[in-house]
This record gives sequence, C-alpha cells and structure tokens, in this order.
Amino acid sequence: MSYNNTTSTDYTAEELGDLRVHVRNIGGISNGEVTLSPGVTLLSGENASNKSSFLRALSAVLGGTDPKLKSDADEGHVELETDDGDYYVDLTAKNGSSVVSDADRVSDRNQLCELFVALGETNPIRRAIVNANDIYDLLMRPIDTEEIESEIDRLKTRKDDIDGRLEKIDRMVDRLPTLQTKGDSLQKEIRGVEESLEAKREVIEEREASRGTDEGERILEELQQKRTERETIRDRIRTQKEALASLRNDFDETSERLTEVHGADERQDFDEIETEIEQLHHQKQQLTTTINALSPIVEMNGQLLDDETDIPDQMKSDDIISELDPTSRTITCWTCGNTVERSEIAEQVRVVKEILEEKRDQQSMIADRIESLESRKRHLEEQRKTRERLTDRKQSIEEEIERREQQLEGLEDDRSSLQSEIEELQTKVEEIDGEDDELIKLHGDVSDLEYKRGQLENELTDIETEIERIKSKRTERDDLEAERESISEQLQEQRDRIESIERDLVSAFNESMQQVIDELEYENIERVWIERLTETTERSTSRTDFELHVVRSTADGAAYEDTIDTLSKSEREVIGLVVALAGYIAHGVSSELPIVVIDAVEMLDADRIYGLLTYFKQHADYVVTAVLPEEADELDGTVPSILTTSSLDAAP
Repeated sequence: MSYNNTTSTDYTAEELGDLRVHVRNIGGISNGEVTLSPGVTLLSGENASNKSSFLRALSAVLGGTDPKLKSDADEGHVELETDDGDYYVDLTAKNGSSVVSDADRVSDRNQLCELFVALGETNPIRRAIVNANDIYDLLMRPIDTEEIESEIDRLKTRKDDIDGRLEKIDRMVDRLPTLQTKGDSLQKEIRGVEESLEAKREVIEEREASRGTDEGERILEELQQKRTERETIRDRIRTQKEALASLRNDFDETSERLTEVHGADERQDFDEIETEIEQLHHQKQQLTTTINALSPIVEMNGQLLDDETDIPDQMKSDDIISELDPTSRTITCWTCGNTVERSEIAEQVRVVKEILEEKRDQQSMIADRIESLESRKRHLEEQRKTRERLTDRKQSIEEEIERREQQLEGLEDDRSSLQSEIEELQTKVEEIDGEDDELIKLHGDVSDLEYKRGQLENELTDIETEIERIKSKRTERDDLEAERESISEQLQEQRDRIESIERDLVSAFNESMQQVIDELEYENIERVWIERLTETTERSTSRTDFELHVVRSTADGAAYEDTIDTLSKSEREVIGLVVALAGYIAHGVSSELPIVVIDAVEMLDADRIYGLLTYFKQHADYVVTAVLPEEADELDGTVPSILTTSSLDAAP
C-alpha cells in the first residue's frame, strides 16, 4: 500500500500481514474489531447484521466514499492497522449530516476505489451492467484523457520548436564551407592591403624627410587626423545601420507574434466563459443540495434494510408470516409515517439510489466542464498577458529605432562636415605648395587603405565569430537530436497509452470472463465478451466504445448471439463483478490497493461464490466478502478465514 498515493509501491501480503480493522459508531455498528488475513475472508451473518456497514467502513478507509455515522452518535471512527502503517477516518455529526473531521486513507484516489475495489451492490460498474448501460466511460474514468491530450500538445509544440532549431542549425552548417573560404580570402586581402600601406608610408617618409617642416606639414597632419575621424564615424555609421537592421527584424517578428496571439473576439469569449462558469457553479450547487438531501434518505433506509439491529422497536414487526417471508415484513416508514412492506421500501430505495447516482454523474460532468472552462480561461488570460508583453516590446523597439535613426542622422551630418573640412585642407595644401600634390594623394591613399583594412578586419572578425558559433551549434545539434528522439518516443507512448489501456481492459475481461463462465458452469452461456469499436469523427479524432456481446447455446448445442438484458440478474451481477475486476487488472490497482471488497452476492449459491472468489484471489492479495451463514457453512473448510458479525456490536 502507498501513503496517499505519493508513491506507487508494490506490497505483498507477507509484507502487509494481517489487516486489523476497528469500527466505532458507523452505520449500525457501535463498536467492532475484525482481523483480515491474506487470502479470501468471508464475513458471515444474517441479513441486517451489519455486514454492509462494516464493508462500507472498510471501503472508506481504503479510499472510497465516506461512511455514515450511527444515527444516535456524535462521532465515529474507522481504523486500519497494517504491518506497513496505520490509516483512519474520523467522522463527526454536523447539521444532521456526517462529515469527515480528519482522515489518512490508504489511497486518495476515490474513483479508483469506488470503481474497482468497493464492489458492493451500488458499485457503478455493477449497476451499469445490470441496467445494460455503457461501461466505457466508467472503465476509462481513472485515465485523465484531457491531461494526456494536453501533454501530447505540449510535446508536439516542443518537437516543432526543436525541428525549427535543427533546420536553422543545418542551414548554418551548410554555410560553413562558404564562410571559411571567405575568411581565407579576407585574410589574403588584408595582407595585400598591409603591404600597400607599408609601401606608401615609406614613400611618404622619404618625401617628408627631404622637404623639412613647414606650414604644409602641419596642414597634412591635420588632414590625416580629419581623415582618421572620418573613418571612425564611418565605422559608427556602419554599426548603427547593423543595429537598426536587427531592430527592424525584431520589430517584424514581434509584430508577427502579436498578430498570432491577437483575437478580435477574445474579450467576448472570456466574458462568455466567465458567465458559463458562474452558471455551472450554480447548477453544481443545486445538484449538491439535492444530493445532500437524498443521501440521508438512502442511508437511513439502507440501514433499516441492511442493519435491522439498529431499527427502533416501534418500527419492527412481530408478524409470524413476515418472519417466514422477510420481504413482506411491514414497518413504519420514517419519511411518510405509513405502514409499508419492507419490499416497497427496498424498491423506493433502489429508485432513489438511481436518481442519486444520476445526480452524481451530472455533478461530475459539470465539474469536468468547469475544469475545462477554467483551463480555457487561463489560456485566454495567458494570451492577454503575452499580447501586453509583446505590445510593450513593440513600442520599446519602435522607440529604440527612432533613437538610433536620430543618432544615425547626426553621424551622417558629422561625416558630411568632416568631408567638407578635409576638402578645405586639401585645397590649402595645394595653395601652399603645388608640388605636394603627390604627397597629398599618398596621405589620402594611406587613409583609404587604413579604412579598407579596418573594414576587412571587422568583416573577418564577424566571419570568424560566426564560424565559431556554428561549430558550437554542432554540439547543441547533437543534444537537440537526442531530445527530439526522446520526445518522439514520449509522444508515441502518450498516443499509445489510451489505446493500450483500452486493449488491456478488453483482454482482461474477455480472458477473465471465459474462465469464470467455465468455473461457475453457466451451461447455456457459451461466451460473454467485449468488442473494442473505434470510429473517426468529422474532426479526425478517434472515438472508442466497448460493446458487450453474449453468446448463448441451444439444447442441441447451436450457438447464437443474444443481448445482456436477457440474462438473469444474478448472471448480470457476475458479469458486472468481472468487468470491475478487469478494470482492477488493467489499471494496476493492486500495486496501490491489493484488496477487493465484495458485497451482495446472495444471488449465487455457495459453489459459485467459491469459484468467483477463488478467481478474484488470483489478482488481489485480500478478498473480503459478505455471505449468509448457510453459504459460510457450505464453504467451511474450503475458505481460509470465516468471520462472523458477532464481533460487530450493535446498539440495543
């Protein structure tokens, strides 16, 4: 057993040992203690001897529906002691109802317990089979299909993102040979420029050495300084243009993303969702009120029928005939005050139970719808926040573009001013000494060559940086490919998960049902099996149903297909139990709850009860079943543990 399902640990019966169950003020039980050994345990007692109260209390501490307090008690307690740990449920009376004040159950997965562990008469799967209703949703209820679909969408989004990054890296890697070739060419060109610079500087030094220092020299130096400033401004202009190009790309990408998350009717959708959620909460509250009103009626009348030791004396009958036929016994109905037969109350309880179950199903559907709408609401809210963030970023980029455009305009004005000064200085030098035209030209050539070298070196640096970046991407590519492979496997697992569970359920039932039919010797039933039917909807989504088939045989051995509603109630009850067992097997419930609690099998004789329980024991370490004394007597010696309800004391 696992602690509140925080872990899923497989325990054996040897590790858990005996299960000691203490019950106080639950149902019709004042105080009682029962020890359940590994294997099959029969709880023997007459009708209305608190068997059902005990099984409901045991189911509750395992993780099922909360039990009801004894009608005259203010508090109650259920405790399960194992060699692995202790678990409990504490109840108190509040406003005429029983409420849980504290609990530490074996499992917090209520649906798992209610569907596949607590196999009493009101078990939803048993009722669905008896009433010939669909069973697919019940068997698949523990599987959160919406969560699986959400996980599939998340994995697909991540996979698409990785595919895009891999494609981008591939394009980058494809550019690597061209970049390397261009880098080699730039290095060669830079060496040529440096050789030309060195030659021209030598000529300048020779001419300046022969001329001496004069006004022309000063102007030439100033001219060289202005040309250097001009090249610096050229570099800054180039940097600003590159930055502007990058900003404009960011602006376009941000605008595109903003368009993707923009929805004209989003505000309307959000308001409609909030309105629907409010309406659904109101409907859910109405259903809760109805359920709370019906539950005490069902519970009280159920106790009157199941646990007669708790019925007040004035509500009992001493009619000898009714003692011979308990169903005809008359009691005073506590709801209407009329004297009615016990069977009439039983029928009314059955009807109210069906209504109650229908209301609970509606409540569950509404809760699922609310959860779906809340998820959609959160999605719209996230979109709104994303849109606001992108809008702010777009505005910030616009402001940055405007600022850099102004800076670029100022730099271009500065370059234009410097060009005018350079031209003026060139004119002055020519006026001072016309013979220095060649020297002026040499200085101009040096300036141009230095600028060219700077440009080439910047370009080479950019290429070398890009080459190193691409090489580093190769390692990233290996990691991305490994992640992509892992995601592909996860995607396939998620896609196969639902189908795998469906197939496991069908296989478990078909195999188990055939063995049970053979074991219980239903002579006119050849086979009962489930067919898994799938269809593709208009939206290309797959839908699955489970169709139950019954194959009968005639006296001369001919087989023919029949429907489940032609079977006897006892046969349908057995099928319902086996369907629940199939869910127990397919969902791996034994790893968390290695116990099955069975009630209401009085429609079977002792031999068939033994056959059924023996088969259940193959899949659960503990099988606890309530039987009548006559069945217990017949099974004495074949079942390891038979307990009586004498240990479950009822109030006088």
